[in-house]
Order: sequence, then structure tokens, then C-alpha cells
Amino acid sequence: MRTISPSEARGAATAGSDALVAVGLSHRTAPIDVRERFALGERRRAEWVENLTARPGVSECVVLSTCNRTECYLAGSDAETLDRLGREALCGVSGLGATGESYLATLEGASAVRHLFRVTGGLESLIVGEPQIQGQVRGAYRDGRPTVGPVLHRLFQSALEVGGRVRADTSIASGVTSIPGAAVGLARKVFGSLDDRSVLVLGTGEMGRLTVQCLKREGARRVFLASRDPARAERVSRPLDALPMRRSAALAALDRVDLVVACTESEAAFLRAEHLRGPRKGRAQLVILDIAVPRNVDPRVAGISDVFLYNIDDLRQVVDRARAAREYERERAEAIIERHVAKYRAWRRSRRADPAVRALRDTARRLVADAVAARAPYPDDADEALRLASHAALNKVLHGPTRAIRWLAERSDGEECLRRVEPWLGEETRDVRGEKWGESG
Repeated sequence: MRTISPSEARGAATAGSDALVAVGLSHRTAPIDVRERFALGERRRAEWVENLTARPGVSECVVLSTCNRTECYLAGSDAETLDRLGREALCGVSGLGATGESYLATLEGASAVRHLFRVTGGLESLIVGEPQIQGQVRGAYRDGRPTVGPVLHRLFQSALEVGGRVRADTSIASGVTSIPGAAVGLARKVFGSLDDRSVLVLGTGEMGRLTVQCLKREGARRVFLASRDPARAERVSRPLDALPMRRSAALAALDRVDLVVACTESEAAFLRAEHLRGPRKGRAQLVILDIAVPRNVDPRVAGISDVFLYNIDDLRQVVDRARAAREYERERAEAIIERHVAKYRAWRRSRRADPAVRALRDTARRLVADAVAARAPYPDDADEALRLASHAALNKVLHGPTRAIRWLAERSDGEECLRRVEPWLGEETRDVRGEKWGESG
């Protein structure tokens, strides 16, 4: 007996999948202290998804977990089941029980498709048009490939195409389009100028690098970049013209800086009040911008005199002005998204024909095999026998499609149906390269 590959097994499981559901929360539905409870870090995400897809009724799953959202995209046989299982799994992450469920929203079918397209296009971001979300969606899709089948493969491929089109065909990404950019903008409003300020950036990931770049553009000359790994701090700092530091040393030197930007992927707050009890050594105030989720800074730090703590939700004032300036571009982006939603819905509808197409092809193969077998052993003229067998098989194969075409012609809109079908009927048979679900784009 032939062994079935994982991709074939998932294809069989998803062949009858007709439901698509998105369950989750974002900065629109939950404050940061709730969002951080639902955040799924990279280390536990794969195991969480594997456990969820092992539940009956869940065929495919991709999780998008960023600073501003945790969303679970599910495909399976029944929308109600997907919603229930997705909510149970997410509430299990948060530990909030029924309280946590009140923050979750569910979208189904075309609404879920439209939402992901808007997310990838930057329209659902805290900073409208921010470019980082495109890479985050691509990363979620890449990480989810072991649990991705045809429905989510097509969905995420389409979403990434939409994101590219929105940014190429509109100016939605002009101006302040990143959380680090908004954070640095807020710091500039507080200090007036960053030229003579000492700045500490905690985090050497993408957010940390973007923050340093924004600080440099605003004139900050003395920027420290800290990591738990000194070698990584050195490697990342060099091309950014920043000063590398070990995180432990940086936390002991907070009295020497004016501004701290925290943006690590730590799952717990590590900058605490005890790090800020010493004298400020001539500096009047310390501004801390915590743009991480989960937060890197204990909220009780805000109670310390001359320390001003802002988190990612405090950036809304900067963000709202940028959003108003790009309203026209938003409308253009929405039009692009709607066109692609219609394309995706048409593809989903076309999948209803899959069982009929498979049945037609299986029948054709069987009829050809039976006709050829009926002519064996061949007489002296084997070529003629094979020709007759093929002709007989072809007549049998075409009988069903011929009846279907005549049935179409009998419909009230038969002329229009035939006009659309006829170009395909004249196409020559050719090999079509099958697209593997997890290996394109």
C-alpha cells in the first residue's frame, strides 16, 4: 500500500472544508493590558497551533500575533465549530476565561477575507499604511505552513498580493507609517529636539533597528542599543552607528539617559521600578516609550517622580493626525481590496466543482482502461485496435459533458452560459503544473 504524504493527507482533509473563520482581538477591541495576555510568542505558537488543528473540525490554521493583534484564521467543515474551538484555544492562552472571551471578535467567510486583506494592506494598523505588517503576515503564513491547506494558502497568497498592490498603487504609506516613527515623533514633541539627548533602545529586532534609524533621522547622535546578547548588540549596532550595550548594564545606567525606547520580544516586563530609584545625575526627567506587546516596562514605573511612561496605546494622538491626512488614499486602497475579495470569493465558489471534476477525470481514466482491455489481446493490426478502443472510450467520456452542455443551453440564460464556456471547450488538452500549497510566494 502506498504511503500518503503529509500534503496529500491535508488535501484529503480539506477537500470538504467549506468554512473560513477569523477569531481574535486587536487594538480596536482591547487595551494593551488585555492584548498582552493573548500574545502568542514564537516559542509556543507552533505547539499551540498543532494542538488546535488536532481537534476534530479544524483542518487548517494560521496565527497572526503582533503588537496590536492576535488573530487565528481557521478553515474546516463548520463555522460554528471553528469559532468555538478558536475562542476556547485563545482564552486558554490568556488565562482570562469568560472575561477574555468578551474581547474576541469573530468574522466568517468574505468578512474574514476582507479583514485579512485590510490588515495586510495596512488599513487596520494603529499607524495606517505601516509597512511592517506585510512582513508579519508573510511570517505568520510561513510559520503556519505545516497546518496550511488550499483554503488558507490561497487566502494568504492573495492577502500578500493585496498588500503589495495597495502600497504600489496608492500613497497610503506616506508620512508616519511605523510605530517606531510615531514613538520618535512623540519623543520629539516632548523634548523639542533630540540633538543633544542620550537615548537607549532596548531590543535589537526589527522594531529596534527601525527605532534607531528614526532617531538618527531626527538628529539623535548618542544612541545606545542594548541586547541580552552582547555579540548581537555589537553586530546590529555597527551598521546603524549606535553604541552597543549588554541589557543588564543598560538597566544599571538609566540615570545617564533622557529617553528609553523598549521594543524587545520578552514575554514579561523586565524594566522595573527598582531600576529607577537612584538619582538622575543632573537630568530633569526620563521619558520611556514602551512599544512592545507584551510590555517590557512594569506599569508601576509611571508612579516614579520625573519618569514619564508611554505605551503603544498612548501613540493614538500622533496616529490620528496621520490617518486623517491619508483618507483619500484609504478609499483607493479599499477599492483594490474589494476587487481582490471578489476574486477570492469566485475561487472559493469554483472549488464546488472539484468533486465533479475529479469524478469526470476518474471516469475518463476508467473508461479508457476498460475499452483498451476489451480489445486485448490485439489482432494483427494493434494500432487499428487501439484507435478503435480510444474512439469508443472517448465517446463514453464525452457523453456526460455533452448532456451538461445541452442542459446549459436549455436555461433561460443559456446563450450567455454557452458564450462563456465555448472558449474553454476549444482549448487543447495540456499539462497544468499543480501548485503545491506551501511552496509558492
